[in-house]
Amino acid sequence: MKKIIFAVFLTLELAAFGQEIPFKKVVLSDAKALAKQMQQLATACDQEKLSAYDLFKFQIISGKYKEAKATIEQSIKDTPREESIYLDMYQVYLKATMSSNFKDTFEQLYRKHLMNSDDFEVLNVDDTMISRDATDYFIADFKNNYERIEGEKISMEIAQNLVKKYFFKTVYAATRNLVFEEIRKDHKRRYKINDSILVPTKDGAEVSVVLIQRKGTTSIKKPAVLIASIYAGTNEAGAMLSASKGYVGVIMNTRGKRLSSGEVKPFEYENTDVYEVIDWISKQPWSNQKVGMYGGSYNGFTQWASMKHKVHPALKTIVPIVAIAPGIDYPMENNVLHNYSYSWNFYVSNTKFLDNEVSNDYNRWENLKNTWYNSGVAYNKLDSIDGTVNKLWNAYMQHPSYDGYWKKMIPYQEEFSKIDIPILTITGYYDDSQRGAMYYYNQHHKYVKNPNHYLLVGPYDHWTSQTQPAAYLRNYKLDEAALINIRYDLVYQWFDYILKGKEKPSILKDKVNFQVMGTNTWMHKPSLSAMTNDTLQFHLSAEKTMDFYALKSKANTAKIEMTVDFRDRKSMANTEYYPWPLEKENIKIKDGLVFKSNPLKEDVIINGSFLGNLEFAINKKDVDFSVVLYLLTPEGTYYHLSYYIGRASFAKDREQRNLLIPNKMTQVSFTNSKLISKKLEKGSSIVIVVNVNKNNNAQINYGTGKDVNVESIEDAKTSLKITFTGQSSISLPVWNDTKH
Repeated sequence: MKKIIFAVFLTLELAAFGQEIPFKKVVLSDAKALAKQMQQLATACDQEKLSAYDLFKFQIISGKYKEAKATIEQSIKDTPREESIYLDMYQVYLKATMSSNFKDTFEQLYRKHLMNSDDFEVLNVDDTMISRDATDYFIADFKNNYERIEGEKISMEIAQNLVKKYFFKTVYAATRNLVFEEIRKDHKRRYKINDSILVPTKDGAEVSVVLIQRKGTTSIKKPAVLIASIYAGTNEAGAMLSASKGYVGVIMNTRGKRLSSGEVKPFEYENTDVYEVIDWISKQPWSNQKVGMYGGSYNGFTQWASMKHKVHPALKTIVPIVAIAPGIDYPMENNVLHNYSYSWNFYVSNTKFLDNEVSNDYNRWENLKNTWYNSGVAYNKLDSIDGTVNKLWNAYMQHPSYDGYWKKMIPYQEEFSKIDIPILTITGYYDDSQRGAMYYYNQHHKYVKNPNHYLLVGPYDHWTSQTQPAAYLRNYKLDEAALINIRYDLVYQWFDYILKGKEKPSILKDKVNFQVMGTNTWMHKPSLSAMTNDTLQFHLSAEKTMDFYALKSKANTAKIEMTVDFRDRKSMANTEYYPWPLEKENIKIKDGLVFKSNPLKEDVIINGSFLGNLEFAINKKDVDFSVVLYLLTPEGTYYHLSYYIGRASFAKDREQRNLLIPNKMTQVSFTNSKLISKKLEKGSSIVIVVNVNKNNNAQINYGTGKDVNVESIEDAKTSLKITFTGQSSISLPVWNDTKH
């Protein structure tokens, strides 16, 4: 009876208040009250326009299990096998919920599901459910959204969003441990796993190693695929993948991680420890003395670090994916230090494995950066604000230039000349570490004539470069040609080519291979310079129409002024240089100087990294600036192409700071913007936003000439005044088919 009355009441309320739903918060710790409230909310939500993928979530939360069963079964039928990971688990969850014993039913059904899956399907589940465990995020996300609700009515949109977040929170919290345990049992059925190996180092320390072999093949000598990682406990699936592909999978963890004793010091020992583990592998009875390495991000850095002093004879190839280069793209980008690295230090260093609880404390990190920004205290006081000593962060504070602290971690200059093994570098147009990946690539080519070094780059970010991209990236629909399986296919095609003498991967038709967005094709060139045959050059001008300054084809005498008050903490500047989403209807016109070109007269393809030569004068000694590049379509949509952010005083030399002379015209050039390839259609315009960095995500350079880490709002008594001239140019490297 009460349910009927509630439903009638809701109907009246929705009619009276135009799609608003009554909502009175309950105590989140009262699980029963919360479940009842969410059931009522799911029932009240408009479900007619929901996709099948969302509909079953509402049906489950509202208790309509039979309807949910039919919906999810149909969704599984309509979804390709390789994309139904979550649906399979949701189906098992639903059946267990409908049973009298949730735990036993879930275990039995999920175990059966895994046993009916092949190696690669199970490993894909491991990657998705364990290595990228999002349970804590789902719990925190629901809690934060719930607590932000004010008043006693919510919109239909908020209600639907809240139900979906509650679904994820509920399902994953209830199943995480069960899923993890069943996957672990399944792995033991398929693989011989030795996770108790300690390899001694020459300096008296030790590193922890995990060895994985596919059962039934352990007597055969094989090449090894090594992953050297600081992320202890997260790479087992990668080693199992190697074992399933006909290799011996080996994981080495950073000194101090897993079973290794001692303090965890990221980046410090890989330049010797990885080499010694390769040596250990080469001497094992199961080894055929051939070793390949692969991995992304930090695990890409470790591959280059292993060759700092010399290349081990057993190391036959590396596949660094989105490889970070300490001091180059982490923790700073063109010498501008970003604060995301602050929490990462705790994540990897707090425990022998990973401190997920600390890493997922999103409120802590959000409050920290907001408190720092609003207070205006020096950047090196972050850990004082946080209340916890951050040793690694404090070390970063002492090394704002690319000095010996960073140089000792990876090959430097002539040290690249001895690297003579085949290499496949993989990165993405929207990879946070693209600059690191390209630094290694460019330095290797600088010091080795015509190295056996291939590059593959496409419309991927830091994660999708390491896996298989989904159909959409940050709301942009990718070309079908871009949807290659990098981790499961390409990486092992390369290993088969180098380590087993098989055919070279078909997509690597030349040394530089890149997907041209908007054409559904790949291009293949012998070098980076061969990617382009023309240039679109634009000059800044003072000519203004509405909110846009004009981009001109020729240099001019214009002066364009900009003032930034660093004392003003009610607003931020340069908040849109990071590309998310890729397509949007509007950009922040008032944030920075916005320049627009005339419509393009023909189709061209932007291929490579755009260049900048800015002429300006400032009333201070330094400035952190950015240039963001957009494509404005004839339909009025902005597409984020690329960006550059950097410190003017380090633009000429990342190793040596060269301060500017106040009020004197100077030229600052840059070449290392994000590489991209995309078709620019006729009728589109180029939009360029030139800005000064002032936000809560990175250092604020107040321009005194002091170490930026010690500057504070006390150094901001005088506003920054910057004047650009019409000699300033931005050049886009393009491929023009008419010139081919």
